[in-house]
Amino acid sequence: GDNTQQTVPLDSAMIGQLLVLASLLATTSAFASSPTDPCVASPPPTAPTAPHKKTAFIHVDIQKCFTNGPPKGIDDDYAYCNPPATGGTDNCTRLGSLGVAEGATIVPAVNDLRHSCLFEGVFRSQDYHPADHISFASRHFGETPFSFADGPLPFVGYPIELACTKNSTEEIKDVACCLVDAAQPACMIGANGTTVCTQDTDPENPACSACVGPDANCTKMMQGMWTDHCEQGGDSGFATGLEVNDDDVILQKGKNPHADAYSIFMDNPRLHYTPLNDMLREEGFEVLYIAGIAFDFCVYWTAIDAIHLGYEVYVVEDATASIGVPNGDNTTSVDTAKADMLLQGVKFVSTEEVLTSECPAGTENMWTYARNRRKSRRL
Repeated sequence: GDNTQQTVPLDSAMIGQLLVLASLLATTSAFASSPTDPCVASPPPTAPTAPHKKTAFIHVDIQKCFTNGPPKGIDDDYAYCNPPATGGTDNCTRLGSLGVAEGATIVPAVNDLRHSCLFEGVFRSQDYHPADHISFASRHFGETPFSFADGPLPFVGYPIELACTKNSTEEIKDVACCLVDAAQPACMIGANGTTVCTQDTDPENPACSACVGPDANCTKMMQGMWTDHCEQGGDSGFATGLEVNDDDVILQKGKNPHADAYSIFMDNPRLHYTPLNDMLREEGFEVLYIAGIAFDFCVYWTAIDAIHLGYEVYVVEDATASIGVPNGDNTTSVDTAKADMLLQGVKFVSTEEVLTSECPAGTENMWTYARNRRKSRRL
């Protein structure tokens, strides 16, 4: 009547048999639970995907001052919206103080683009000039500076050499430029090759004294002469119909009366910086998609500066509008700008290509990102 269980000792042969049996049972179980044919080789492991690079959408100067519209039914926006000096007839509906042909037509594409899953932030630049800004032809050549208004300059955007100070702070608010050389070649276009320029002696402009003489520690650059445009008290607001969001970052440029900035990163001599690069770096952005006005000036300068600052840069070409200043050799500033961008490594894409791009895995929707990380601010 002893119910005590007896332990049977296992020798090495029995242990080996049990291990073989366990292996067979495991294999059978795997085959039974596998949804695939065990006779078919398993697919190779998936290659790891490249890590997502944080991407921003940059709006360059999509403002009322840069938009025009042709009459209904007119296909050739350029001919109607630009003055005769740049090959147009100036019959456009004159909406902007420096209206660009097709400027208003890019707004729908830009509105669609801002919702792309690629973007985790939207940054909008705003040309925001005080009266009598250094880039205004009227400051240097009177109220009718261009030839189509009987002025001395052959076309809008005509470049004149200015001398600019160099400031150790490297902040754009601390730089100044002045027209000090009235005998430069660009000025010698008057009757019989006489100068059309007058040396600027503005006592409020530090460059007008600091950049005079052979020992001046200044730099020189060619500055386009434009119509008075995008004034702070004028039509510098964002373009009609442009979709904006409270979380967008707005960078106002051209506020310094004595310095201009085509690029949203730095001044035209490329010596002094806006706050934007620091902000993008702080937030971890590596890739920039750029749209806006004008392709051959502010978009171009922004894209080139972004490349030099180390970003991967894409220009959404059909979401830009161009001015097309003549080069004098049957080409325009559009040809020059695109060739240089390609040479420097800028890539060109279309709106459709952006909107049909595959969404990066694990990326946040940009509105969620914006609400969590920052509120709208002006730089």
